[in-house]
Parts: sequence; structure tokens; C-alpha cells
Amino acid sequence: MRKSLANKLLIYFVVLNLLSILIVGIFAYTQAKDALILRTFNQLTSVRIEKKKRVEDFFQQCIHEIEAISTLTFSFPPEKSTVNLSHFISDHRIFKTGFASLLTGKQNYKSIYLYQSNTVSSGFQIKPKTGDLSQTKLQPEHFQLFAGLLPKNEISVRELLNPKDQSKTEILICKTISFQDQKVVLAFGINTEIINSIMLDRNPLNGLGKSGEAYLVGEDHLLRSTSRFQENSIYAVKSSTKGVKLAFQDSIGSDIFKDYRGVQVLSSYSKMNLPDLNWVILAEIDQHEAMIPIRNYGNSMFYILIILSLLLLGVVAIIANTITAPIRKLRAETEKISSGIYEQVTDIKADGEIMELVAAFNQMTQKIKEQQENLQIAKDQSISSMIDGQEAERSRLARELHDGLAQTILAIKMRLENTAPENAAAVLGESREMFSDLMTEIRGMSNDLMPAVLREFGLNHALGSLLQRIEENSLLQTDLQIQGDLPEISKKTETYLYRIAQEATNNIIKHGQAKNINIQLTQKADSLFFEIKDDGIGLPLNGIPKNGNGLSNIKERISILGGNVFLEEEYPHGLKVQCKIPLVKISV
Repeated sequence: MRKSLANKLLIYFVVLNLLSILIVGIFAYTQAKDALILRTFNQLTSVRIEKKKRVEDFFQQCIHEIEAISTLTFSFPPEKSTVNLSHFISDHRIFKTGFASLLTGKQNYKSIYLYQSNTVSSGFQIKPKTGDLSQTKLQPEHFQLFAGLLPKNEISVRELLNPKDQSKTEILICKTISFQDQKVVLAFGINTEIINSIMLDRNPLNGLGKSGEAYLVGEDHLLRSTSRFQENSIYAVKSSTKGVKLAFQDSIGSDIFKDYRGVQVLSSYSKMNLPDLNWVILAEIDQHEAMIPIRNYGNSMFYILIILSLLLLGVVAIIANTITAPIRKLRAETEKISSGIYEQVTDIKADGEIMELVAAFNQMTQKIKEQQENLQIAKDQSISSMIDGQEAERSRLARELHDGLAQTILAIKMRLENTAPENAAAVLGESREMFSDLMTEIRGMSNDLMPAVLREFGLNHALGSLLQRIEENSLLQTDLQIQGDLPEISKKTETYLYRIAQEATNNIIKHGQAKNINIQLTQKADSLFFEIKDDGIGLPLNGIPKNGNGLSNIKERISILGGNVFLEEEYPHGLKVQCKIPLVKISV
């Protein structure tokens, strides 16, 4: 089913505008998505940096406090020179006053260990609220660690892993001090709940939303802080994500990958700057939650696109109808033209190209009307010429029959009627000669109507016979040149070419005042050329006479064969009539 121009314009406009809106929408959506991801990464990076600094500050504070403790001078009265480590910790005024308040105020520590040897050592648990100390035993891991630190005089941070119970794993800040001329390792167990309180923040306004978290990972890829999603995760949950691996390679950055739960997250990662601890920190949020604003934005944009598309459809429909209304009117006027009604279009209101089209249509209508009138005139002239030619031929035949055949027959009749018996033999002889002349004259008339030589022997012999009769009946010299290998020519084409030769030679004999006539029939490329040339006076100065039918008949016959006629005056005098006929037409 053919679509109207209005429908095509509507479809094209809608498709192009929808494509434009879609491209702009996709671009805006992509830009908004990239901006949201960048903003989320920046937010995660801010959270990571803030928590990283707080954890590092916490460790630095603890280290400074222990550095301060280690610089104190521990001296006792002579009578207490043999006091043991347990009494020292419990009774010394430093632990009873300033340090006890430090323990109860900040609650940074949960245990204290003193190690002098495997046989001389003490351990204490610190009560969070009061700061009181309760005796505890050192584990084999303590002895092994402290024995290695005893010769050293530097402060260090150590993770003491308990292979049997990961929940008892400790983070110790250790310092070797002098006590009664002996070296003693003084170790404070960090309160990891403070680290967890820094890392685990469930407030939705903290920049991590409902699914975000920040956590620490050790070099064994086990979590060092509590997971937001899994309980008892410290030293129990393993995280070997892309971010953890990159952070351990001293890389700092942001990326999207699956976290330790297998959930796609946006993550910001880096390495912690902690003495003796090889940890990394990550701040992450689920991609699903992070993309909620962009999904809402996409849904809103989708509804807006639908509304815009509907509005656009209505506007384009109106525009298309406005544009095509004049064209529909012109189509109706065209149908009138096809039915023969040639009227000027005056009731179309338009401007620009449409108005130019209307003007061109009116001009075309006027030209068609004029051409139709000219064609009718030419048709009438052609019919008139044909009828005139027929009447002229009939008149000629009538004259020849009346003046020639009829007179000869009448003379023979009268001669026979008035012949005496004694003169019968002589009269019969004369009558026989007159009948012979009569047959010759009839044969000539028959040849003029349809030469027997053309019908029996073809165009070549017919043209030769025509030129021979011209030489016999006039002073003209003739020449016939025919290419030897011509294509097969239909009887219709042969007849037309022969009649053209008759018309042309008759014109030369009557009007040309020529001495020589030349006829050529040749093939060039894909056309057949038929030329009649003379050395007479050529065309009149005022052109071809309007009442002359010879050249008109030639042009009509060649036009029927699909060819063209060219008239060319020969230098210094004469005229050449050249007929060019396509080879595809001559065999029809």
C-alpha cells in the first residue's frame, strides 16, 4: 500500500526527532551516570580518607602514650627493691593516679603485659569503666613474641594471632623499658572496639547509605574490622577482591567490582599507614543503591520522552498536513489535466517553495495547453497532408487514366469501328502496337504505385531502377552507393526508404535545378544512414515552403521508423537529406 506524502513526512519527522531525543537522552543519561559514579567515588574516597586518618591517629595516640609511659623513671625505696612486677603494676602511684584515669577515660586499652623472662612475667585485664586490673596469664604466643622483642629498645605494633581462637587475637603496642637494672617488655593490648566504632558507622547520613561500609583487611586478606553484613567477621571473613589486591600493591584508587560477599560495589581503596601493620582500608557501597538516583532519573526521562513524543507527533502531523495540503490540491488539478481540463490554480495559499511549485505548475499547465493545441494543429495538418496527398495521387491517376489510357483505348475503339474490311490487316497491326504502348504505360503506372522490382528483388534493385528511369527521362546524372554488407531490412522499412527516395528525387527534378543526384545507403555503428544529395540550388532563402509536402512526408516516415532527418546545404551549392535510423528499428 502506497503511503501518502503526509504520512511519509510524519514518519520521517517522528523518526528523526525520536532519534535526536533518544541520542540526547542517552548522552544526558550517560553523562549523569558518569557524574553520579564520580560523585560516589569522591564520597567514598572522603569516607575512606576520614576513617583512615582516625584509625592512624588512634594508633599514633596510643604510641605516644606508651612512649610517655616508657620514659618514666621507676624507682623504689631500698626496702622495696625486690618488689615483683605484679605489685609494681598494682601499687605504683603512676598507675594509681594518672594512668588509671587515662585507662578509664579513653578506654583505649584492654590489657597490660610485662615480660622480663619466661619465668618473670605478668598479665592484667583492664576493666573498662573503673580501670581496675585483674590478673591474667600469658599465652605461649605472648612468650614467643616478647622474647623476640626483649633485646630491642624500640616501640612496635604487633598482631598476636591465636590460632585456636581468632576472637582472642590481640593488637599489642610494645616497648622495652628498664626495671631494677633489667630489661622488661611493657605491652598494651589495643581496645579493638574503638577501631570497630570508627570503621562501622550505621548512620545513613554518613555518606555510605544503607549498604555502604568501610572495613580493614590484613595481609592474610582477613577482615580486621567488623562487617556490616556478617557478625563475628574479624579474622573470620576473607576478602580477596580486586580492590584489596590493588591496595596491597600500594595502589590508591576507585573502581567497580564484586566485594567479599559477591555483590557488585563501588569501592575506594588504599593502604593504611600504620607502623608494623600491613593493612588496607576500603570504603564501599552497593552499586544497586548507588545507582538508585540515576535509575529514577532514567525513569523520569523515559516518561518525559513519551510525553515529548506524543506532543511532537501532534505538531508534526499538523505541519505535515499544512505542507502537503497544496500538494494534494495540485494532484487534484493534475487529474483534471489528464482528463483534458487545463485550468490555472489560483486558490492555493502558500509561500516559499510551494508557491514556486504552484507557479511552475501553472506555467506547465499553460505550456501543455499550448502544446496540445499545437499537436492538434499538427495532427490536422498531417491528416490534411495525407488527404491532400491521396487526392493529388488520385488526381494524377485520374489524369493519366483519362489523358493516357482512356484516350488510347478510345482511339483503338474508333479505329477498329471505322476500319474497312480491306484495311483490316493494317489496322490490326497498328492496334497491336497501340495495345503494346498501352501495356507499357499501365506497367509504368503500376511501378509508380508499387514497383514490382522492390517487391521481388528488394531495395537495392528498386533504387537502381528508379535512378535509371530518372536518367532515361531527364538530363540528370545519378549515382547509387550501397554498402555491401547491410543488416536485414524489413519490407516496411524498404518501402518507406523507397518512397523517401521518390519524394526527394521528385523535389530535385521539380525544384532543385541540379545536374547530379547521389544516393548512399550505409551502416555506421548502431544506425543505418540513408542520404540523398544533389548539386542544385539548395533550400530557398525563405526556408521550406509551408505548402510543400515532400519534406514533411519524409520526416513523418522516418519518425515512424524511430529515426531523425537532417538537412544540410552542400558547399558551394546543393542539398543533402540525411536520414538516421536505429538498427533495432529497421527489422521491425
